[in-house]
Amino acid sequence: MNNRAVIVDRGYRSYDEERLGRRGAMRAIVKEGFRRVLGLRRKARRKLFPWSLIGISAAIAFIFVGLHWVAGVALGPSAPDLPGYGEYFDLNSGIAILFIAFAAPALLVPDRVEGVLNIYLSRPLRMVDYLAAKIAALAILVLSFYLVPEILMHLGLSVVSTEGFLSYMGANLDILWKVPVVALAYFTAHAALAVTAAALIPREGFAAGAFFGGLFILNGIGELLTQLDMTGAKYAAFLAVEEYPRVIRDWIFDIDTVDYLVERSGFEQWTAVPATVAVALLATTVVWARYRRLP
Repeated sequence: MNNRAVIVDRGYRSYDEERLGRRGAMRAIVKEGFRRVLGLRRKARRKLFPWSLIGISAAIAFIFVGLHWVAGVALGPSAPDLPGYGEYFDLNSGIAILFIAFAAPALLVPDRVEGVLNIYLSRPLRMVDYLAAKIAALAILVLSFYLVPEILMHLGLSVVSTEGFLSYMGANLDILWKVPVVALAYFTAHAALAVTAAALIPREGFAAGAFFGGLFILNGIGELLTQLDMTGAKYAAFLAVEEYPRVIRDWIFDIDTVDYLVERSGFEQWTAVPATVAVALLATTVVWARYRRLP
């Protein structure tokens, strides 16, 4: 057997394609984020979990439309008020939390663990660009998770409406701003915690578990502390970050689903808006402090 090393001259070629600069690099990271989370161009097992959640979310929207159609045909104008756009967020957000718990660590953890940040951060990309592209990918995915089923439901309800398609669409124009605003509130509150966990924990599974468990542990701690007989105990209600978007949803849609901890502690519903912004700013600070020291 010949063990001599062999040098093969394959020729050196410099990169002669179009140079897209910083924005091009960020777009590439966003596209790669879509592929990574949705399992595109990867084995079937990588697609199973995210696409199952997307399928369940869409199926619930069609079930809502079916209920409205059956009630309209069977009972006509006397049909009771069925769950609508606001209530759909309650069901969909439970599935969306699982999606966020999966997506945020999938976007951030592997690059750190596999030591490829140096490659990403070669010119012209900066750390802030890298993080912005990752958050943009997560935002597009999560907002689509909320908005696409709501759009399908809106079209479906317009089709089955006894008022007629155009009349229903015209009578529900407020949906066009209410649904995106509430979806943004859900994304901001929940993704802030998920990204923070993914930035601090070096294992995807542990980061997902910390986010998922942390949401409900904070709810429980907030509930316990607000019951203490001490000055300022009611402010512990703001530990229930998981409930912020639900409170905002009730406020914007003017519905009353549940008395959430913030409301039971005597705060107005609108206070959930600055609380959500504060959580997002705190998460941004923590994530930036973590990544500025890398790689």
